[in-house]
Amino acid sequence: MIPVLGIGDADENSIGAEFMTRIATGRLEGALTRHWLLLAANGLVFVLFGLQCFNVQAELVFRSLEQVNGQAHWSAVKKYTVPADVGPLRRGRGGAGTDVDEVRVFLSGEITRQDLDGAAVMAAMLKSGQQRLAGNTIWFASPGGDIDVGMELGRLLRKLEIYTSIDKSDRCMSACVFAFMGGERRSVAGQLGIHRPYFPFTQYSADRPAKYRHLEKTLREFIEELDFPASLYEAVMLVPPQSMQIVSAADLKRFYLDGISPMSEDKVDAAEARRLSLTMSEYLQHKAQTPGLSFTTVASSGQ
Repeated sequence: MIPVLGIGDADENSIGAEFMTRIATGRLEGALTRHWLLLAANGLVFVLFGLQCFNVQAELVFRSLEQVNGQAHWSAVKKYTVPADVGPLRRGRGGAGTDVDEVRVFLSGEITRQDLDGAAVMAAMLKSGQQRLAGNTIWFASPGGDIDVGMELGRLLRKLEIYTSIDKSDRCMSACVFAFMGGERRSVAGQLGIHRPYFPFTQYSADRPAKYRHLEKTLREFIEELDFPASLYEAVMLVPPQSMQIVSAADLKRFYLDGISPMSEDKVDAAEARRLSLTMSEYLQHKAQTPGLSFTTVASSGQ
């Protein structure tokens, strides 16, 4: 059985079922344990791994920062695909002189094509100024799902220049990795697992080899497009589809899965050099002498 965030020694099925029931009924707060409260106190996002055990698909959900009796509180979990959850924000926020709704966003469960709907709503609200991501970060905990959707989500997140993170108690596996790769900056405190993609159907088709070659080409192009090394593609293809390889800490750095890609780092360096009125050469010398300028962990810095 896949663990649910390591919450004590309680039965995993009962914890997961209760958690999802409370999400659906808006009674999430009653399901929080000491572990969840610790995450909230540190400004982190609640995430759940292994939701395929409960037949729950992945979905981008959020909690908004609200004022209750003069005190700031995070709301119950809301869904981008539920009009009632985003309607009030669309009608009352985002215009000139209005407050921006600060939200914490996370993705959990099996990724399906329906999840692109929620992502499109989120993107529209961020672009219009109706919402602002806490730490500019989305948190991931998913066993995988539709690889094409994973890549589409990854491209969308990269365009939005959002950061992605995996908490130390969570896992991002299979197709989830491709969505996670979209982060402009990435942080892996938990586990990230890869394996070779496969077609879910078994029907005989004379053009199946050609279709698989197209799948390979699409994956290679995606990895190159998002500025990851070709060695990452090779590592993915070496793992049989029935297996899952947890990427080591050293390989996370080598593949740029934990950190920032060269193209993105160049853009950040150029912007910082302009801000400091330095040439690139001067800024890079300054950066080399100031280790704190190097990107280390999105989760802790939020920069």
